Amino acid sequence: MYVCICNAVTDTQIIEAQQNGLKTMAQITEHLGVGNCCGRCVETAKEVLAENSGVRKFIPQMAENPSLVPA
Repeated sequence: MYVCICNAVTDTQIIEAQQNGLKTMAQITEHLGVGNCCGRCVETAKEVLAENSGVRKFIPQMAENPSLVPA
């Protein structure tokens, strides 16, 4: 899936860069150009990084309702 249309960067490219040691959004931007044009892709790119780093996002609704927390 294309994450950054301006620079034609896919989620696969972001994951590959992450696996090659680029862990921060700043590093991804410098290497792939993600987010250096219109900026609409930044949130999606951050989500790709988080999903593939083993870090979960804090979702307030889940904290407020323990029955929604995955087992």
